[in-house]
Amino acid sequence: MRIEFHNRVAILLHEGIRGTHGKTGLAYLRYGEAQIVAIVDSQCAGESLADLTGIDKKIPIVSNVAEALSYHPDILLIGIAPSGGALPDAWWQEIKAAIAAGLSLVNGLHTPMGNRFGQLQDGQWIWDIRQEPKELKIGQGRARSLLCQRILTVGTDMAIGKMSTSLELNKAALKRGMKSKFLATGQGGLMIAGDGIALDAVRVDFAAGAVEGMVLDWEASQVQPAMQVD
Repeated sequence: MRIEFHNRVAILLHEGIRGTHGKTGLAYLRYGEAQIVAIVDSQCAGESLADLTGIDKKIPIVSNVAEALSYHPDILLIGIAPSGGALPDAWWQEIKAAIAAGLSLVNGLHTPMGNRFGQLQDGQWIWDIRQEPKELKIGQGRARSLLCQRILTVGTDMAIGKMSTSLELNKAALKRGMKSKFLATGQGGLMIAGDGIALDAVRVDFAAGAVEGMVLDWEASQVQPAMQVD
């Protein structure tokens, strides 16, 4: 499961534009490659996205999923991450309305949703991003022998620009004609890139091995690429 170029995405961003828990949705607004047709944020409905965020895109902001359906999305992306990952009941009702309308769901919360609904419609799916990869191994230091250069972005807190820095470095490398790949380790990066690992869903003993395996897999599929891990 992944978001494709041809998809039409609505982003659930209640209290995320002006609030403090909308980094996932705002990141997809900045870097996502699929068409975003509507933003759901009752606090900012009818206002200008560019004026509110500086993101120069003309995307309507609506009050609820019912209004977003008029723009014919086929995916609802949960772009908010409240503390603890629990959604208020009113926001949960929005997700139920989207599923009932036939929209697929991209869920970056720690709480899985794939098992909360019955039979989905043909072509409809739920992507629970925070899942531990299969066949985990501990780190073995194998990546140190690779010829490709790697850039690791780290920080002392969340939402301070680690992923954005990696994406901008990747963009700059590609612009210069370099072979470069952004390797995602968080839910926002996975939504944007379509692949990677949700590192905070991996048992800590296997975290280094999971990242090492991802780097090795991409090195094997490229000819001496430069790689970046957020």
